[in-house]
Amino acid sequence: MKRALIVVISLFVFQICAAPVLNFETRMSKFRLAVEYANKKHHENEFHRLIQDLGWSESLNNWLCVNCIGCFGEWQFSESTLKFLGYRKITLKKFRKDPDIFPRELQLEALKGLIKVNMSYLRNYQHFIGDTINNVVITKSGMIAASHLGGAGSLMRFLNSEGKINRKDVLGTSIGDYLRKFSSYELD
Repeated sequence: MKRALIVVISLFVFQICAAPVLNFETRMSKFRLAVEYANKKHHENEFHRLIQDLGWSESLNNWLCVNCIGCFGEWQFSESTLKFLGYRKITLKKFRKDPDIFPRELQLEALKGLIKVNMSYLRNYQHFIGDTINNVVITKSGMIAASHLGGAGSLMRFLNSEGKINRKDVLGTSIGDYLRKFSSYELD
């Protein structure tokens, strides 16, 4: 995928260099569009990679997984989170009896909804992106993962306290751990 995008961009660069005056604006416009398209695809791929890696961290990408505290699915949703997102009929008891009530596609939809909700809560915290707290560079991808782990409120407390309040889940993973682990994805 990257190789194809590089070839497309290099073709546009070659065309721009071939005739610097003739149709320069048209060629530059095409080049800008190609770069915008390449960037958009790159960010989409990075987001996909982030949610895949988050699923690996949560359940080894096993959409049937149930952990020791009753969270279930590939991204380890709690019943309360699912109810908050509007999935009132999906419970742990029903999932254990019939996992097809919450298939992977629906889990992915729920995850994307949760990310939107969390990022909405965190809209006034975007200024932290690029800051370093406890030797961790704050990134959008890290914020997405950390808010998935402990909720947007826990991430807000971490950021406002400059890392002094670093809540852990019951399995011992902290907000700071997820900020660090998921900091390297290039999202727009």
